[in-house]
Amino acid sequence: MIPCSTKTIGFNMNNKAFTLMELMIAVGFSVLLLTGVYGFYNVASQSYSTGISGQALQDSANIIISKIIEGKTESTGVYRLATAVSYMIPNGSANELYTCGGSPQQLSCNLSNPYSEIYYCQDSPCTSSDPQARWYYLNSSGTAVMYHHPTSGGASVDETVFSAPAGSSITLRFSPASVSTPLNVVEIDTALNENLAADITNKKLAVSGSASTFVLLRNHL
Repeated sequence: MIPCSTKTIGFNMNNKAFTLMELMIAVGFSVLLLTGVYGFYNVASQSYSTGISGQALQDSANIIISKIIEGKTESTGVYRLATAVSYMIPNGSANELYTCGGSPQQLSCNLSNPYSEIYYCQDSPCTSSDPQARWYYLNSSGTAVMYHHPTSGGASVDETVFSAPAGSSITLRFSPASVSTPLNVVEIDTALNENLAADITNKKLAVSGSASTFVLLRNHL
């Protein structure tokens, strides 16, 4: 009887696999890399949003100036600051009272913007009691620029020429601060300020800023 030979069949094992420590290090590096990428994206997105918001504010500030200079069309024509005979910027005294679309008063329409109202007339001097006076003023909340003008039959009306975007406020100033004689040069400064809401949750919308512009307006005198 021929004895059978036994042969052990073995497998060569590869001992070059990743260890648990190496896997943990790789995951850690991946997390750091992803965090950096997300942080860069977030900053870029925020910068983009800020730029867009700032441009929108600047455009709105320019629109306010344009609307005041161009004038509001009335049934009898267009009466512009540039074609007025005289100006009057209220300061709360005598013939330089504020009106805000109602009765003459010593306090400005917007208490934080005391020089945000201007009268202009086709005669001289221009006063708050002139029945033909027209004027621009900033409302008490600082969210709208108003235009007051006479209508037929001795009545008058207040119209909104510009409303601030939601979450924004307007700063408006006419200078010099006090005028008691006819004036043929007036400086108009305006700005829009956007405030960040306290309870905002979307960081992409967490944008605040301001934009301003001004113009020197000279009439025909």
